Amino acid sequence: MSYWIKAMPSISMKNANLALAALLLCGAVTAKESDFAEKVYVDAVKQVAEMQDNRITFEEDVTINQGTIRIKADKVVVTRSGEKGAEVMTAYGKPATFFQILDNGKPVNAHGNTIRYELKNRLVTITGNGQLKQEDSQVNGDLIRYDIVKQKMIAESKSPSQRVKTVFLPDQVENFDKPADQKKQGK
Repeated sequence: MSYWIKAMPSISMKNANLALAALLLCGAVTAKESDFAEKVYVDAVKQVAEMQDNRITFEEDVTINQGTIRIKADKVVVTRSGEKGAEVMTAYGKPATFFQILDNGKPVNAHGNTIRYELKNRLVTITGNGQLKQEDSQVNGDLIRYDIVKQKMIAESKSPSQRVKTVFLPDQVENFDKPADQKKQGK
């Protein structure tokens, strides 16, 4: 079953990309802005619309596409409050995954047991075995939260013995904001 959400604002997984940029301590990098002018397509085996609760649940092999954004999950729940723009999209999986191409042409991948986006608050939260990865750089933690407005990323683990882990290559940090073709040319 396919479902096209025309009334939904852009999928916020764009913000997961920005969390990685903040993590890598590099210049201003943005997600591919043209993605957010695209229609949102949701494809799943099953869809349950609970009109009184303003909730749509997509189940079994769920795929969300919008421009270069690709989200895959076992289940996605879209909840709408009475307020316009206050939708929350929550993807569940083992893991739920996210992919997008940034404006600089570089791909970003993220995964976790849950990926939640609050449109009104501009907050992306990845929980349960969370990871954000761009090229060979990555951050792992049980909780990765990114506030788009404040451009602030927080990564946490459940306990001191399960520490947040970050790996990055200095060359990639220096060249993160350059388009892929300029990096190869050494510009």
